[in-house]
Amino acid sequence: MNQTKTIEKREEIPLKKSTRIWQPKQDKQWKLIQEYSKYDFNYQSVIRLNNNTYQDNYTKVYNNKMSNSYVDKVMDNLVKRKSITGAIAFIEYDDNLNNHLHFAWYSSKELTRKQLANTMRTNIQYIRNIQPIDGVEDAIR
Repeated sequence: MNQTKTIEKREEIPLKKSTRIWQPKQDKQWKLIQEYSKYDFNYQSVIRLNNNTYQDNYTKVYNNKMSNSYVDKVMDNLVKRKSITGAIAFIEYDDNLNNHLHFAWYSSKELTRKQLANTMRTNIQYIRNIQPIDGVEDAIR
């Protein structure tokens, strides 16, 4: 049997530069963020438990999930600080074994990571960079 293959010749179309500006998808999450932006939170950060410490021949990579009681404890400690008038937190799940906590707060003073860790009574290594919130777009990032 004589088998032949046909090869199609495809033309490459040059890409056009877009003049559109990226806009986030305005879904339920977007509306929720807009709603919470009315509370004028001015700082945000993330807590991620890092149990990836190397000990001789053992590396603990998984099960970095924080419990609801841990979140309650650190957030209660945060709002006890006199300079903080309000706070909000969201747990974001990475997979079945890992999650992290996004939180925002309103404070008249800027806090360092060390001050924040002491206030929340948690390890400074768990707290990521503190970022100011200047608008709804900053809150989404």
